[in-house]
Amino acid sequence: MEYVQTALLQIDASRLEQASQPGGLLAELDEHRNFLRQQPGFRDIRITRSINNEGNVLVIVETRWSDDASLVRYETGDNNVARIVNRHSDVVARDSIQILDMEALRTESSWRATEAATEARQRVTLPLLVPVGVLAFALLVIYGLSRIYLEIRGDGATALAAGISLGVLAVAFYFANNPRAPGWQIAGVFVVVGAVLAGGTIWAVSEEDDTAAEEPAASATPAGESPASGSPTPSGGSGTLAVTMIDNKFDPTEFTVSAGADVTFELSNEGVAIHNMRIAGEDGSYNTGDDTVSNPNLITGGGSATLEWTAPDAAGEIIFQCDFHPTDMKGVITVE
Repeated sequence: MEYVQTALLQIDASRLEQASQPGGLLAELDEHRNFLRQQPGFRDIRITRSINNEGNVLVIVETRWSDDASLVRYETGDNNVARIVNRHSDVVARDSIQILDMEALRTESSWRATEAATEARQRVTLPLLVPVGVLAFALLVIYGLSRIYLEIRGDGATALAAGISLGVLAVAFYFANNPRAPGWQIAGVFVVVGAVLAGGTIWAVSEEDDTAAEEPAASATPAGESPASGSPTPSGGSGTLAVTMIDNKFDPTEFTVSAGADVTFELSNEGVAIHNMRIAGEDGSYNTGDDTVSNPNLITGGGSATLEWTAPDAAGEIIFQCDFHPTDMKGVITVE
């Protein structure tokens, strides 16, 4: 459906040349289309004139709009066909101006044009929107499930994975046996899955924040006491330190050892993610050839490992981290 404003006017034949010159009525009406293209709802403008050699020249200015609100907004604005015509009243025949607002009936040709435009948009947008939507949904599934699995302890993760697998099989079985299922059912599946994943992800993130807030910070070792049972003895001795790894943090994160002491770190992974422990060399940087890393290097959930390390002779602080979570899992060893 279109809404049409038609302006009818006559130009005195003796003034036609003046109206056609730059800055004249006809020239200004033609330039007016640049303004119209910027208006919401505008579709087209047509300017036609009679070819009479004698008498007044009839001029028809027709603007087309997609909705009546756009047309009303244009009519009541400061720049429109009626105001342009009034500014050139010296070339317009007296009492010849008529402004008509009409509603265009949709013809077969316009219907076909609309259908063709819709089909063209679908051919362009669908190949773009479908891959982008699938990619966004896949990223949501990967990220959401990974965060949820990290917060589930014990056999809960296995049970959840089994339930998800059964759900996928059930949905696939239904649609395989109903190839003409309505689109709203397919969309409903995506909406439900997306909502569940979003809710689960929010829960997992909040649980992780709560766990981090509840874990007490590692207390400083009192003067004259060992930092942990079986901790290293003074220079030349040996000792063992127990380190627990959870998702995603070392416990404890601070140790105090004697200079030159031989230390064995007993590592246990009580989380579900893969962790390890790497102690920086004397240069304080990782992966420069003088690091010390746990054995094995990949410690899966529930697994354990050891790291044998000799403290430097000079006092100072040595940093350590998990290679898989270097931002969250790090700590410091103070050498005295």
